Amino acid sequence: MSETSVVKSLITPHDQTLRTVFNAQRSYYIDIYQREYKWTKEQIDTLLSDIEVRFSEHELRKKHPKEIQEDVLDRFEPYFLNTYLTHTTPANTSIVDGQQRLTTLLLILIKLHSILKVVEDNPATKGKTFASKVLEQMIYETNDFGEAQRFKIFNENREAAFKALVAGSVVDEKDETRRRIKENFKIISEYFDKFLAGPDGTPDLVKATYYITYLLDRISIVEIRIERQDNVAMIFEVVNDRGLGLKPYEILKGKLIGGLPGEQKEKANRVWTDLQEKYFATILSNTTEKSIDLDIFFRTFFRAKFADSENEYEKFEGAYHYEMYRNSKIRQFFGEFQNRDLLFVRITEDLKYFAELYHYLRVAYDNEYLIFNKLLDQNQQYLLIMSNVTLNDPHRPEKITAIAKKFDQMHVVLRLLDVYDSNEFQRLIYSLNAAVRVRDVLSSLNIFDVTLITALEEAGTIVSGKYKQAKELFEFDRFKGVSNKWVNFSKYMLMRIDRYLAQLLDKPSYASAGLQDLEERFNRNNLKRYGMHLEHIYTQHDANRALFMQEGNFDENAFQQTRNLLGMVLLLKDKQNLSSNNEIYQDKLETYKLSNLIWNELLAGHLSSVDIRNLPPELKVNKIAPTENGVFPLDKVTERQQLMFSAIKMIWGGF
Repeated sequence: MSETSVVKSLITPHDQTLRTVFNAQRSYYIDIYQREYKWTKEQIDTLLSDIEVRFSEHELRKKHPKEIQEDVLDRFEPYFLNTYLTHTTPANTSIVDGQQRLTTLLLILIKLHSILKVVEDNPATKGKTFASKVLEQMIYETNDFGEAQRFKIFNENREAAFKALVAGSVVDEKDETRRRIKENFKIISEYFDKFLAGPDGTPDLVKATYYITYLLDRISIVEIRIERQDNVAMIFEVVNDRGLGLKPYEILKGKLIGGLPGEQKEKANRVWTDLQEKYFATILSNTTEKSIDLDIFFRTFFRAKFADSENEYEKFEGAYHYEMYRNSKIRQFFGEFQNRDLLFVRITEDLKYFAELYHYLRVAYDNEYLIFNKLLDQNQQYLLIMSNVTLNDPHRPEKITAIAKKFDQMHVVLRLLDVYDSNEFQRLIYSLNAAVRVRDVLSSLNIFDVTLITALEEAGTIVSGKYKQAKELFEFDRFKGVSNKWVNFSKYMLMRIDRYLAQLLDKPSYASAGLQDLEERFNRNNLKRYGMHLEHIYTQHDANRALFMQEGNFDENAFQQTRNLLGMVLLLKDKQNLSSNNEIYQDKLETYKLSNLIWNELLAGHLSSVDIRNLPPELKVNKIAPTENGVFPLDKVTERQQLMFSAIKMIWGGF
């Protein structure tokens, strides 16, 4: 029997009006494994428009409220809105599917109730339309003192928001649901203030009476009842996996939590909801992703812990939750989804720990290597860290630093030696992901070295079998041609060098800022007026170009190749490079001296004797003076490349 046939055999449909739905003796509970309230303006406008179109097909002929009711029931065609799924136990009736629409209908009732309250406050209009008490009974249950006790679409996290709307106070936007409730109620309020307004701006009571009668008594919605408790989570998953727009993590929630017994379900849901709210509230800065959700975490987690090949990695793209059933390792991890105690532990311990770890990796500013990789959008560092770290890992801080640092080294070396290709680099990640999984720090460092050396051997960059550790690769002949091929990478290299010098000399630098400030200053999109910009020592000035004249002919290729050597570009801040855009070297030296960048000051001979004494021998160089024509001497270019290599080796070649 197909899934659809199974579902049909386990449900019972009941057609009913909205009056019947919201006049039920008990509230409808939104079960804890359901997703947040996520309808946006588009869905709200569509619902209001659909109702308005059907309503407006009918002429408004009567004036007296009772006659209006009879007219609506007699002439107005019913409108089928949609379905919702419920399951009833002795304790409550839960909404299995359809809470988005029902929550929105509750917001509509709250707005109409507020209009009726205004009408009742005016002695001239009181009694000429519905009593507000009629809608009040549909909106919430009351206690013995007439106070709102429980709203008819009930979830603990939403009660405060609904109460604020009824009271006319401000909704606290604590999570996505409450933000959507506030935004959508504003849309609904503005709609009805306009739609039900009479010529004088006050409510048109005839139209309001017609509309409320039509809404309550002619709009039909089918309740589909699920008869057995053990089928609820399965039917929720089947229904919502058929194109109703739920995200994979929302379906996953139903699968993992829906079958847990009461107390475990409550605790697991609290863990899940806390994580969901934490992720929802997260705003990323200076990265291609502006926000993260649990889907990003789950894809990373499943890949980190269970993907051993490119093929397995790719299976977690898109609707990754399907792979949970196909992958024997994941099924075993979750006890074939039958062991409730194990499921509870996996949610409240494993998933909680790694979701918090992933969140930390994305937002923390207390580990510079995480930020260094982030500046270049190298987000696969997070995958490898997640793979390496174990549950409640006592060595977690060391592992995070070690993986991020070796990742940076591998990426930098491949780019400097012109071996980097994004597709090939990703293939290295696939193998590293499996290789470093739950390994100790020393083993992981060795795995990175082997991976990097193998990649260089396969590219023909180094001799096979000669090198065992990454630090052995740093020889000048190999790095003498390093050049500026990607602006952000060149900026990154120069920033790291200046930051290293600032720490070495205990001297301020524009690159020695705190990590959040550094991230802003790095100017990764190169659009900011203030921030780091790349500067060529050899500008397009005629005096520079004259250095590359051969027998009366200008060698454009040699000029571009030389001016883009990494030793021949510098960092400047706040578009100082524009103010000296086409100057020759002798005219730029003053800018370099005052740039607040130590690498530039070293070139310009502006470092104090104390600072010079504290430099390692390889960096103790004399100022390079301009030629008599004011340009940078061509015979000093190799010296600049040698100096650049020395700095690179000190930063990336010591481990």
